[in-house]
Amino acid sequence: MDDLPLWPQSDPPPGFTAAGILGSIRKALADHGIGPVYAFSNSWPLDRAPGLAGILDDWVADGHHVANHTHGHIQLIDVAAGTFAMDVDTADTRLAPWVEAAPLRLFRHPLCHWGETDEKRVAINRHLSRTGLTPVDVTSWVYEWTWNRAWLAAREAGDRVAEQFVCDSFVPFAIAQHRHDAAAAQAWFGEDVPGIALGHNVAFFAEIASDYFGGLVDAGVEVVPLEQALTGAQQAAVGSVTSAEFLVLQQKLAACAGTPLPRIAPDMADVYARVADMAAGRAD
Repeated sequence: MDDLPLWPQSDPPPGFTAAGILGSIRKALADHGIGPVYAFSNSWPLDRAPGLAGILDDWVADGHHVANHTHGHIQLIDVAAGTFAMDVDTADTRLAPWVEAAPLRLFRHPLCHWGETDEKRVAINRHLSRTGLTPVDVTSWVYEWTWNRAWLAAREAGDRVAEQFVCDSFVPFAIAQHRHDAAAAQAWFGEDVPGIALGHNVAFFAEIASDYFGGLVDAGVEVVPLEQALTGAQQAAVGSVTSAEFLVLQQKLAACAGTPLPRIAPDMADVYARVADMAAGRAD
C-alpha cells in the first residue's frame, strides 16, 4: 500500500476520511486473511495533522508494517539528489516509531522514478545503502487511481449507470492486469519471480477492497510476505537503470533496453480506455 496516512494528491472526498478509508482496507485485508502488508508512507501529513499518526498505529496494530516513501512525496526527477536525500531522511526521522518496528527497513521511490540522470540515480542508491534502506519496486499495479477519478466523476454527476460500470469493471480488469504483468515479469527475468503488487488508499479502493482481495483469492493467488518477494533477479534490478518513466519494474527495464512491453492487458485495453476517458472528463 502506498501513501499512508493520507493520499498526497488530495484530501478525502466528501463523506470519507483518511481513517475511514484505511479502516475499510484493513478490514478487507483481515477478512481475506491477507498480511502482513507494507505501507510505504509519506510523513508530511503528520506535520499538518499529528492526529493522523493514529492511522499508522492502527495499521501496525493489525500486524502490518510501515516503510519510507519520502517525506513530501517528491520525485527524484524534479529535484537535486541532495534535496531528495534530505527528504528521505526527514521521513526516516518522522516515521521512525513505525519503520523501526518493521522486520525490514524499506524504501520506494514516488512514482517509481529512479532518476533521469545516472549521477542522481547512483547518488540516491548510495544514500539508501548508507542509511540502511532497501529500495523496493513493484511488478504490478491495477490503476485504481484512474478508477477512483472515474468513480468520483460519476458520483458527482449523479450518473448511477457510469458509477456501476466503474465498480463492476474493476475486479475483472485487476485480475487480468495482474496476470498480464506476471507473465511479462516471468518472460523478462527468465524465471519464476514473486510478484509485488501496489494499491493506494483512495476512496474507491476502500469501497472495492473486499471484492478485489476476494477476487484475488478466488483466482488462486498465493499471497507471500514481501520479504519473500525481495529475492533473485527482480530485486537485483531495482535502481539499475536510469529512467523517469512511470512504469512497473519489468516495463521499465524493457523500455530502457529498447523493447517496450504493453502496459495494459490486451484483453482489457478497451475497458481501461473507457475508464480513463471517464476519469479525464471525456464522454462515456
